[in-house]
Amino acid sequence: MTKTTAVDNRGRRPVLVGVDGSVSAQAALAWAAAEASYRRCPLHIVHTFTWPMIGDPFGLNLTKPMNDGLRAAARWILSEAENQARRAAPDIKVTAELFAAAAAPTLLGQARDAQLVVVGGRGIGGFRGLLVGSVSSTVATHAQCPVIVVHPHRDGTAFPASPAGRVVVGVDGSEVSAAAIRFAFQEAARRRVGITAVHAAMPTRQHPSLHVPADIVEQVDRQLFAEAMDSKRILMPGIDVKTKLVHSHPVQALLDEADGAELIVVGSRGRGGFTGMLLGSVSQAVLHHAACPVAVVHPHRTKTDKSPAQQPILQIAAPNRFADLKELS
Repeated sequence: MTKTTAVDNRGRRPVLVGVDGSVSAQAALAWAAAEASYRRCPLHIVHTFTWPMIGDPFGLNLTKPMNDGLRAAARWILSEAENQARRAAPDIKVTAELFAAAAAPTLLGQARDAQLVVVGGRGIGGFRGLLVGSVSSTVATHAQCPVIVVHPHRDGTAFPASPAGRVVVGVDGSEVSAAAIRFAFQEAARRRVGITAVHAAMPTRQHPSLHVPADIVEQVDRQLFAEAMDSKRILMPGIDVKTKLVHSHPVQALLDEADGAELIVVGSRGRGGFTGMLLGSVSQAVLHHAACPVAVVHPHRTKTDKSPAQQPILQIAAPNRFADLKELS
Protein backbone atom coordinates (compact mmCIF):
# COMPACT_ATOMS: atom_id res chain seq x y z
CA MET A 1 0.00 0.00 0.00
CA THR A 2 1.34 3.44 -0.96
CA LYS A 3 1.39 5.95 1.86
CA THR A 4 0.30 9.48 0.94
CA THR A 5 2.05 12.33 2.73
CA ALA A 6 -0.12 15.41 3.10
CA VAL A 7 1.45 18.72 2.13
CA ASP A 8 1.04 21.71 4.41
CA ASN A 9 -0.31 24.24 1.89
CA ARG A 10 -2.07 26.50 4.34
CA GLY A 11 -1.47 30.21 3.87
CA ARG A 12 -0.93 29.84 0.13
CA ARG A 13 -3.35 31.33 -2.33
CA PRO A 14 -5.46 28.61 -3.95
CA VAL A 15 -6.06 27.49 -7.49
CA LEU A 16 -9.70 28.35 -8.20
CA VAL A 17 -11.86 26.24 -10.50
CA GLY A 18 -15.45 26.68 -11.61
CA VAL A 19 -17.59 23.57 -12.17
CA ASP A 20 -21.08 23.00 -13.55
CA GLY A 21 -21.23 19.27 -14.31
CA SER A 22 -20.31 19.62 -18.01
CA VAL A 23 -17.53 17.73 -19.79
CA SER A 24 -15.56 20.99 -20.07
CA ALA A 25 -15.89 21.53 -16.32
CA GLN A 26 -14.68 17.99 -15.62
CA ALA A 27 -11.63 18.69 -17.79
CA ALA A 28 -11.07 21.98 -15.96
CA LEU A 29 -11.35 20.27 -12.58
CA ALA A 30 -8.79 17.61 -13.53
CA TRP A 31 -6.44 20.30 -14.79
CA ALA A 32 -6.95 22.46 -11.69
CA ALA A 33 -6.29 19.54 -9.32
CA ALA A 34 -3.04 18.81 -11.16
CA GLU A 35 -2.09 22.51 -11.04
CA ALA A 36 -2.70 22.69 -7.29
CA SER A 37 -0.63 19.55 -6.79
CA TYR A 38 2.23 20.96 -8.92
CA ARG A 39 2.09 24.26 -7.03
CA ARG A 40 1.61 22.59 -3.61
CA CYS A 41 -1.28 24.92 -2.83
CA PRO A 42 -4.98 24.48 -1.92
CA LEU A 43 -7.70 23.90 -4.50
CA HIS A 44 -10.95 25.84 -4.19
CA ILE A 45 -13.98 24.63 -6.16
CA VAL A 46 -16.93 26.92 -6.93
CA HIS A 47 -20.34 26.05 -8.34
CA THR A 48 -23.14 28.54 -8.90
CA PHE A 49 -26.82 28.32 -9.68
CA THR A 50 -29.61 30.84 -10.10
CA TRP A 51 -33.23 30.67 -9.02
CA PRO A 52 -35.76 30.48 -11.90
CA MET A 53 -37.91 33.54 -12.53
CA ILE A 54 -41.31 31.85 -12.31
CA GLY A 55 -44.47 33.52 -11.12
CA ASP A 56 -47.08 31.83 -8.91
CA PRO A 57 -50.30 33.81 -9.50
CA PHE A 58 -52.61 31.26 -7.89
CA GLY A 59 -50.58 30.80 -4.70
CA LEU A 60 -50.03 27.09 -5.31
CA ASN A 61 -46.49 27.28 -3.92
CA LEU A 62 -45.13 25.29 -6.85
CA THR A 63 -41.73 26.99 -6.82
CA LYS A 64 -40.58 25.55 -3.48
CA PRO A 65 -40.24 21.93 -4.73
CA MET A 66 -38.45 23.24 -7.82
CA ASN A 67 -36.08 25.37 -5.75
CA ASP A 68 -35.38 22.45 -3.42
CA GLY A 69 -34.59 20.31 -6.44
CA LEU A 70 -32.23 22.90 -7.87
CA ARG A 71 -30.41 23.23 -4.57
CA ALA A 72 -30.11 19.44 -4.22
CA ALA A 73 -28.78 19.12 -7.77
CA ALA A 74 -26.26 21.89 -7.15
CA ARG A 75 -25.10 20.19 -3.94
CA TRP A 76 -24.65 16.93 -5.80
CA ILE A 77 -22.58 18.55 -8.58
CA LEU A 78 -20.32 20.22 -6.02
CA SER A 79 -19.95 17.12 -3.89
CA GLU A 80 -19.05 14.99 -6.92
CA ALA A 81 -16.49 17.58 -8.01
CA GLU A 82 -14.92 17.65 -4.55
CA ASN A 83 -14.69 13.86 -4.42
CA GLN A 84 -13.13 13.77 -7.89
CA ALA A 85 -10.56 16.39 -6.89
CA ARG A 86 -9.63 14.53 -3.70
CA ARG A 87 -9.08 11.32 -5.65
CA ALA A 88 -6.95 13.14 -8.25
CA ALA A 89 -4.85 15.09 -5.73
CA PRO A 90 -5.05 13.51 -2.26
CA ASP A 91 -2.06 15.51 -0.99
CA ILE A 92 -3.67 18.96 -1.20
CA LYS A 93 -6.36 20.78 0.75
CA VAL A 94 -9.66 20.92 -1.16
CA THR A 95 -12.53 23.25 -0.29
CA ALA A 96 -15.73 23.98 -2.15
CA GLU A 97 -18.48 26.59 -2.07
CA LEU A 98 -21.93 26.85 -3.58
CA PHE A 99 -23.31 30.28 -4.53
CA ALA A 100 -26.83 31.32 -5.53
CA ALA A 101 -25.51 33.91 -7.98
CA ALA A 102 -24.36 34.41 -11.56
CA ALA A 103 -21.25 32.44 -12.46
CA ALA A 104 -18.96 35.08 -13.97
CA PRO A 105 -19.22 37.74 -11.22
CA THR A 106 -18.85 35.06 -8.55
CA LEU A 107 -15.70 33.61 -10.10
CA LEU A 108 -14.22 37.08 -10.60
CA GLY A 109 -14.89 37.93 -6.96
CA GLN A 110 -13.27 34.70 -5.79
CA ALA A 111 -10.35 35.18 -8.19
CA ARG A 112 -9.08 38.16 -6.20
CA ASP A 113 -7.68 35.75 -3.61
CA ALA A 114 -6.49 33.09 -6.09
CA GLN A 115 -3.15 32.61 -7.82
CA LEU A 116 -4.77 30.95 -10.84
CA VAL A 117 -8.28 30.41 -12.21
CA VAL A 118 -9.22 27.37 -14.29
CA VAL A 119 -12.51 27.19 -16.21
CA GLY A 120 -13.99 24.94 -18.86
CA GLY A 121 -14.27 26.18 -22.41
CA ARG A 122 -18.05 26.19 -22.32
CA GLY A 123 -20.63 25.01 -19.84
CA ILE A 124 -23.87 23.10 -20.00
CA GLY A 125 -25.71 26.01 -21.57
CA GLY A 126 -23.16 26.56 -24.35
CA PHE A 127 -24.04 26.43 -28.03
CA ARG A 128 -22.84 23.43 -30.02
CA GLY A 129 -19.65 24.25 -31.91
CA LEU A 130 -18.76 27.20 -29.68
CA LEU A 131 -15.39 26.54 -28.06
CA VAL A 132 -15.53 29.34 -25.49
CA GLY A 133 -18.68 30.33 -23.61
CA SER A 134 -19.60 33.69 -22.17
CA VAL A 135 -18.55 32.81 -18.60
CA SER A 136 -15.05 31.57 -19.50
CA SER A 137 -14.53 34.49 -21.90
CA THR A 138 -15.60 37.03 -19.25
CA VAL A 139 -13.37 35.47 -16.59
CA ALA A 140 -10.38 35.32 -18.95
CA THR A 141 -10.91 38.98 -19.83
CA HIS A 142 -11.40 40.47 -16.37
CA ALA A 143 -9.62 38.25 -13.81
CA GLN A 144 -6.66 39.81 -12.02
CA CYS A 145 -4.66 36.57 -12.08
CA PRO A 146 -3.78 34.16 -14.93
CA VAL A 147 -6.70 32.15 -16.31
CA ILE A 148 -6.50 28.76 -18.00
CA VAL A 149 -9.43 27.82 -20.23
CA VAL A 150 -9.60 24.05 -20.78
CA HIS A 151 -11.38 22.70 -23.84
CA PRO A 152 -12.41 19.06 -24.09
CA HIS A 153 -11.02 17.04 -26.98
CA ARG A 154 -12.88 17.22 -30.28
CA ASP A 155 -14.41 13.82 -29.51
CA GLY A 156 -15.88 15.24 -26.28
CA THR A 157 -13.54 13.53 -23.84
CA ALA A 158 -11.76 15.48 -21.10
CA PHE A 159 -8.27 16.81 -21.71
CA PRO A 160 -5.65 14.72 -19.88
CA ALA A 161 -4.20 16.21 -16.71
CA SER A 162 -0.87 14.45 -17.29
CA PRO A 163 1.67 16.20 -19.56
CA ALA A 164 1.21 15.23 -23.19
CA GLY A 165 2.92 17.93 -25.27
CA ARG A 166 4.90 21.15 -25.28
CA VAL A 167 3.97 24.54 -23.83
CA VAL A 168 3.56 27.09 -26.62
CA VAL A 169 3.96 30.80 -25.88
CA GLY A 170 3.41 33.85 -28.05
CA VAL A 171 6.21 36.43 -27.96
CA ASP A 172 5.92 40.01 -29.24
CA GLY A 173 8.29 42.03 -27.06
CA SER A 174 5.61 43.69 -24.95
CA GLU A 175 5.52 43.84 -21.14
CA VAL A 176 2.54 41.49 -21.10
CA SER A 177 4.40 39.09 -23.38
CA ALA A 178 7.27 39.00 -20.87
CA ALA A 179 4.78 37.96 -18.18
CA ALA A 180 3.43 35.27 -20.53
CA ILE A 181 6.95 33.94 -21.16
CA ARG A 182 7.63 33.76 -17.42
CA PHE A 183 4.33 31.90 -16.86
CA ALA A 184 5.10 29.49 -19.73
CA PHE A 185 8.53 28.64 -18.29
CA GLN A 186 6.97 28.01 -14.87
CA GLU A 187 4.31 25.72 -16.36
CA ALA A 188 6.87 23.83 -18.44
CA ALA A 189 9.12 23.38 -15.41
CA ARG A 190 6.25 22.00 -13.32
CA ARG A 191 5.26 19.56 -16.05
CA ARG A 192 8.81 18.76 -17.17
CA VAL A 193 8.03 19.47 -20.81
CA GLY A 194 9.61 21.70 -23.44
CA ILE A 195 8.64 25.15 -24.67
CA THR A 196 7.96 26.35 -28.20
CA ALA A 197 8.16 30.14 -28.38
CA VAL A 198 6.52 31.70 -31.44
CA HIS A 199 7.05 35.20 -32.79
CA ALA A 200 5.11 36.29 -35.87
CA ALA A 201 6.93 38.97 -37.86
CA MET A 202 4.26 40.85 -39.76
CA PRO A 203 5.14 43.50 -42.35
CA THR A 204 4.46 47.01 -41.06
CA ARG A 205 3.19 49.92 -43.10
CA GLN A 206 5.87 52.56 -43.54
CA HIS A 207 6.21 55.83 -45.39
CA PRO A 208 8.27 55.27 -48.58
CA SER A 209 10.93 57.68 -47.35
CA LEU A 210 11.33 55.60 -44.17
CA HIS A 211 11.54 52.23 -45.89
CA VAL A 212 13.71 49.69 -44.02
CA PRO A 213 15.02 46.65 -45.91
CA ALA A 214 13.21 43.42 -45.00
CA ASP A 215 16.42 41.66 -43.97
CA ILE A 216 17.19 44.42 -41.45
CA VAL A 217 13.68 44.20 -40.01
CA GLU A 218 14.00 40.42 -39.64
CA GLN A 219 17.42 40.77 -38.02
CA VAL A 220 16.01 43.18 -35.43
CA ASP A 221 13.04 40.87 -34.86
CA ARG A 222 15.35 37.91 -34.26
CA GLN A 223 17.51 39.89 -31.85
CA LEU A 224 14.52 41.11 -29.82
CA PHE A 225 13.07 37.59 -29.85
CA ALA A 226 16.34 36.09 -28.58
CA GLU A 227 16.68 38.72 -25.85
CA ALA A 228 13.12 38.08 -24.66
CA MET A 229 13.86 34.37 -24.26
CA ASP A 230 17.46 34.41 -22.99
CA SER A 231 16.71 35.90 -19.58
CA LYS A 232 14.23 33.12 -18.83
CA ARG A 233 16.64 30.43 -20.08
CA ILE A 234 19.18 31.64 -17.54
CA LEU A 235 16.66 31.63 -14.67
CA MET A 236 15.23 28.22 -15.58
CA PRO A 237 17.95 26.13 -17.23
CA GLY A 238 17.31 22.58 -18.32
CA ILE A 239 14.08 23.29 -20.21
CA ASP A 240 14.13 22.36 -23.89
CA VAL A 241 13.30 25.59 -25.75
CA LYS A 242 12.50 25.87 -29.45
CA THR A 243 12.04 29.28 -31.03
CA LYS A 244 10.08 29.92 -34.21
CA LEU A 245 10.14 33.21 -36.11
CA VAL A 246 7.44 32.99 -38.77
CA HIS A 247 6.07 35.40 -41.35
CA SER A 248 2.34 35.10 -40.79
CA HIS A 249 -0.45 36.47 -38.65
CA PRO A 250 0.16 35.84 -34.91
CA VAL A 251 -3.15 34.01 -34.52
CA GLN A 252 -2.38 31.59 -37.35
CA ALA A 253 1.19 31.12 -36.12
CA LEU A 254 -0.03 30.10 -32.64
CA LEU A 255 -2.91 27.93 -33.89
CA ASP A 256 -0.47 26.05 -36.15
CA GLU A 257 1.31 24.93 -32.96
CA ALA A 258 -1.88 24.08 -31.06
CA ASP A 259 -2.31 20.51 -32.31
CA GLY A 260 -0.64 18.23 -29.80
CA ALA A 261 0.34 21.11 -27.50
CA GLU A 262 0.02 20.79 -23.74
CA LEU A 263 -0.88 24.46 -23.32
CA ILE A 264 -0.82 27.74 -25.25
CA VAL A 265 0.14 30.84 -23.26
CA VAL A 266 -0.74 34.33 -24.49
CA GLY A 267 -0.58 37.78 -22.99
CA SER A 268 -3.92 39.46 -22.50
CA ARG A 269 -3.00 42.06 -25.11
CA GLY A 270 0.12 42.56 -27.14
CA ARG A 271 2.32 45.31 -28.41
CA GLY A 272 -0.32 46.60 -30.81
CA GLY A 273 -3.22 46.56 -28.35
CA PHE A 274 -5.22 49.67 -27.58
CA THR A 275 -4.72 51.27 -24.16
CA GLY A 276 -7.46 50.13 -21.82
CA MET A 277 -8.27 47.01 -23.83
CA LEU A 278 -8.34 44.09 -21.41
CA LEU A 279 -8.15 41.31 -24.00
CA GLY A 280 -6.54 41.87 -27.39
CA SER A 281 -7.61 40.49 -30.74
CA VAL A 282 -4.87 37.83 -30.86
CA SER A 283 -5.57 36.44 -27.40
CA GLN A 284 -9.33 36.46 -28.09
CA ALA A 285 -8.91 34.58 -31.37
CA VAL A 286 -6.56 31.98 -29.86
CA LEU A 287 -8.90 31.54 -26.90
CA HIS A 288 -11.85 30.90 -29.23
CA HIS A 289 -10.15 28.68 -31.80
CA ALA A 290 -7.34 26.69 -30.14
CA ALA A 291 -8.09 23.01 -29.61
CA CYS A 292 -5.88 22.76 -26.51
CA PRO A 293 -5.98 24.56 -23.14
CA VAL A 294 -5.16 28.27 -23.32
CA ALA A 295 -3.64 30.41 -20.56
CA VAL A 296 -4.31 34.15 -20.62
CA VAL A 297 -1.78 36.14 -18.59
CA HIS A 298 -2.59 39.70 -17.52
CA PRO A 299 -0.15 42.43 -16.49
CA HIS A 300 0.04 43.09 -12.77
CA ARG A 301 -2.98 45.10 -11.67
CA THR A 302 -3.78 46.62 -8.31
CA LYS A 303 -6.93 45.53 -6.53
CA THR A 304 -8.89 48.72 -7.13
CA ASP A 305 -11.95 47.10 -8.64
CA LYS A 306 -14.19 46.47 -5.66
CA SER A 307 -17.49 44.87 -6.55
CA PRO A 308 -19.84 43.64 -3.83
CA ALA A 309 -18.62 40.39 -2.30
CA GLN A 310 -20.71 37.31 -3.05
CA GLN A 311 -22.10 35.67 0.06
CA PRO A 312 -21.76 31.88 -0.05
CA ILE A 313 -24.87 29.97 0.88
CA LEU A 314 -23.14 26.62 1.23
CA GLN A 315 -19.66 25.45 2.10
CA ILE A 316 -18.08 22.01 1.88
CA ALA A 317 -14.87 21.48 3.81
CA ALA A 318 -14.87 17.93 5.18
CA PRO A 319 -13.62 15.21 2.81
CA ASN A 320 -16.13 12.76 1.38
CA ARG A 321 -18.91 13.67 3.81
CA PHE A 322 -22.04 14.88 2.11
CA ALA A 323 -23.69 15.17 5.52
CA ASP A 324 -21.25 17.93 6.39
CA LEU A 325 -22.89 20.36 3.98
CA LYS A 326 -23.23 23.45 6.09
CA GLU A 327 -25.78 26.21 5.57
CA LEU A 328 -24.43 29.69 6.17
CA SER A 329 -26.70 32.47 7.27
